[in-house]
Amino acid sequence: MSRPHPAESFGTAALRDGLGSAWRSSPTRLREDAATEAALVRAGYRDRVLTELAQNAADAASRAAVAGTLRVWCEGTELHVANTGEPLDEAGVQALTALRASSKAGGVGRFGVGFTAVLSVADEGEIRSRTGSVRFSAADTRSLRA
Repeated sequence: MSRPHPAESFGTAALRDGLGSAWRSSPTRLREDAATEAALVRAGYRDRVLTELAQNAADAASRAAVAGTLRVWCEGTELHVANTGEPLDEAGVQALTALRASSKAGGVGRFGVGFTAVLSVADEGEIRSRTGSVRFSAADTRSLRA
């Protein structure tokens, strides 16, 4: 079983193990997932990273019924984006791991590509919330294919 990054919560080790198992048992599934992510990059979301993150922040504030606040800053080569709103939960993490499987019923954000846009321009990304955090890493994902 995979050992999760110390900052992760929400049962991400089980999610990671399940995906690794699916890829090992079905090379076709791995090619389909890779092609879907490549199509996302070609569709232009890599040019909409800040727009997508701002929309995610607006959605989180709306769900929490609070005034939305968005803060963006850089530290070296790292981009940081912080917002107010509903904290991350297990359902949110599951939606993040399933490209184009958003739980939103309609309107903006229903395509489930907001955070995935970040991963189209970065090899790693982390979402931190007062309830926990989750990290995505291209290197760690490649290791699942072994």
